[in-house]
Formats: sequence, C-alpha cells, structure tokens
Amino acid sequence: MIPRVSETELSRRLKVLRDRAAASGAQAALLTSPVSIFYFTNLSFITTERPVALIVPVDGEPFAVLPSVEKGHAEYRNSKWGGVVRRFEYYFDYPGDVHVANLIADAIASSDVRSVMGEPLGPKGAYGYSGPPLQELLAKRDVKWIDMGDLVAEMRLVKSEEEVSLIEESGRWASRAVDVARGLMEPGKWDWEVSLQASLEISKEMNDVYRPYVPLRGAVGWAVGFRGQVGEFSAFPHALVAERPMRDGDVIGIGSGPEIGGYFAELERTLILGEPSAEVRELFDKMLKVREAAAEALGPGVKASEVDAAMRRRAKELGVENLLRHHTGHGLGLEEHEPPFLDVGISEVLRPGMVVTVEPGLYVPGLGGFRHSDTFLITEGGARRLTSYPEDIDKLKVKR
Repeated sequence: MIPRVSETELSRRLKVLRDRAAASGAQAALLTSPVSIFYFTNLSFITTERPVALIVPVDGEPFAVLPSVEKGHAEYRNSKWGGVVRRFEYYFDYPGDVHVANLIADAIASSDVRSVMGEPLGPKGAYGYSGPPLQELLAKRDVKWIDMGDLVAEMRLVKSEEEVSLIEESGRWASRAVDVARGLMEPGKWDWEVSLQASLEISKEMNDVYRPYVPLRGAVGWAVGFRGQVGEFSAFPHALVAERPMRDGDVIGIGSGPEIGGYFAELERTLILGEPSAEVRELFDKMLKVREAAAEALGPGVKASEVDAAMRRRAKELGVENLLRHHTGHGLGLEEHEPPFLDVGISEVLRPGMVVTVEPGLYVPGLGGFRHSDTFLITEGGARRLTSYPEDIDKLKVKR
C-alpha cells in the first residue's frame, strides 16, 4: 500500500479548520498555499505561476479552483489519495482575459459565502504570480475578508501519530540509502555518480515494497546525495557541487530523507573516505560533543532558544565556536525546513509531537565540514530519535 495520511486524519484537520473559521466569524476558509492544500487534501499540483485555491465552507463540502492543466488529473488524484474535495472548478490559464483572481472571488461569492477566513497572501503560484489583491476583489462582492494568519502553520507544528509514522518510515529508508551510497563510494568517483546510482537502487527497492512507490508531492528520483560536500567543499554548509571526484582521506557529507506520503525525515552523516588524520579525528569528536549538548537539551517545556544556547555554550567550551555556521536545527515534516527553528532568537516552547532536527556543524576552510543530522520527536518524557545510523568516526570510515 502507498503510505499516506488517512481520510480520517484529513477529516479531523478539516474539522479543526472549520471550527476555527466559524469562531472567527467566517463562513468559509480559503487556502492558496500548495503546502496548505496538500495538508488538508493529500492533493499536490505543479502550480507554476498558476494559482490554486481550496475553499472549505463551514457548513459545506470543500471545492477547488484550479487551472485547466489539472483537469482530470485532480479528480484522479482526489479519488486515489483522500477524496475530501467534492467539486472542482477550472479556469483556462493565467492571467486570462478575466484575471483568475476574479474567478476565485466569483467562486467564493457564488457559494453564498459572505465572509471568508483566508491565508495572508491570497492566490499565488510558485513562479511569480501577480494580480489584484483578492481581499479587494472580495470586498467588491460584499464578502468580508478575515486574515487567517499563521493558523495552518500552528496546526502543522504538532504532528499526529500518522505523520510521525510517515516521517519515521522516511528515516528508515534514509538509513538504507546511506548504506547503499557508501557501498558505491571510492576514490575517483564523482558525488553525482554515486548519488544517481544509489538513488536508482533505493527507488527500485521502495517500488518493490510499496508496489508502486509514489511520492505524493514530487517525482521519483533523488533519494540520497552529497550536495557537493566532498573534501574541502564540505566546509561550505550549503555547497552545491564538488568540482572534483572523491579522493582518499576526504571528509564527505551525505544526506537522505525520501518523501513518504508527502513527509520527510532528515538523516545526514559525515563520512571519511579512507583513514582519518589526527586533525580530522579531533574535529569529529568535538562535533559529536557539541551535538550531544543540543540533543540532551531537547524536551517538552524547553524553549527552542535554550537548545541552541546549550549547543553554543558547549562549542565555546571546546574552543570551536568560531567554526559554527548555523543554528542547531529546524522543524520538518511536509517541508524539509519548517518551524520550530532551534535558534537563540526563537522563544517557541517545544511541545510533545513537534519534530525537529539536531544538526550543529563545525566547518574548517580547506579541510571539510563535520555535521551529523538526526530527526527527533519531542515526547512527554523527553525526545525520541526517529532516524538511526552509526555516529562514531570508526564506523563511518569508507574503506577501499
């Protein structure tokens, strides 16, 4: 069976949305973010510049306004993955003779909705939507606009059991993917070469298990990779490409977290191709200690800022504070980076059900970067790791 959030879970979310809309005085909720729409429907689209909209009446069935490139496709996916959308309306293309924002406003007004609680930015696509503000268009149709604010983001902060299960499943495949990639690494290989070969093998394995493997929000493809973090290039936390093949002695960053039912885990490890030098061992050990301080600080009732502060204190004690390039970690789930962010500037209190990464790193120009990342679930009693892979340097050597 293809993993996904159940229809029961989608119905629960829609009830919360309707209740909040009613409490605000609205007769319907309007969602225009593709991620938000997926959260409530299991439906995902290639939005490009073309806006999509989901209208959820408080006392009615959800309906969607979509570009006609989705005609038939939307109904098919709706029948397969959730079935919560009861009606689809289509516009030909963006912006059209009559701008699509007017069509969305007409769809709302013609449904006898006189007040709507909407997402802050109105309809938008991924590639540069521009047009008249939806709030103004609704006002001309005697429909009151109520800003939804961060309601959906707040709902997504605490994960349900189903969401945690999907994230944990992603973590299990991530561990397997790293194993496969390690088996392909050797001096002279390019990072993209290993990534493509390993991703193909893992995709085949996932396809055999799920029959078929279907990412609900993307396409089958990348499963494990290096993102250019090979040797001296791994000293750049967000390196994009390595301009040379792998060499003996390289510090190499690797990561994985395949999409499962729309959700992601994050597993990253620092590997050593061959035998590590004394300097590499020392830095690796300090990275583990900095990481341990952050992980030990996790728990319910703890502020995100306190976790990051604990990590920074340990880095300062070890004399490597100057090698930090980013905060401790971030939330994840439907997006690979989402709140809460484990940063000294975030006062958000961690609660059971929140899912975060712990991934402080040390970066040495010309040598490499040292970072492990694992995904953690905040629990009533502390935190539970959702990803699992060896951490010690001698278990992460790649020998040839």
